Amino acid sequence: MSFNYGDLPQEQQQYLASRFDNYGLDPELAYNHLIPIDVKLQGADFVEEFMRDKHISHIYPQSSYPDLGDRLDNVFLEDPSANLARGADIASPDEIFNAQLDNSQDAWDMDFNDNGILDQWEAFY
Repeated sequence: MSFNYGDLPQEQQQYLASRFDNYGLDPELAYNHLIPIDVKLQGADFVEEFMRDKHISHIYPQSSYPDLGDRLDNVFLEDPSANLARGADIASPDEIFNAQLDNSQDAWDMDFNDNGILDQWEAFY
């Protein structure tokens, strides 16, 4: 299995591009640097499912720091509830670490939105 962005099926590349392009991020670089290896190991469909339940969060919020909005070193992936709860505050190192830990846990337990149902099977419930 390859972990290269270019080896993903076209539909997954288009989906990721649509998400990352909204912030001026290069989709390939964002894929390489933001999506955990544990998620990539599960395959392209898993990558897309994971991303559907994650926000592209900014360490320094775009509302106060618009010039940093498209910088890869200013973004991380996290659950929407955590991002929305923080609002326009600067993300702390603990918040970034907890988001990364949660992302790894989500890759392991496949419950991306933390609702107690395995997301790959949620369509069947």
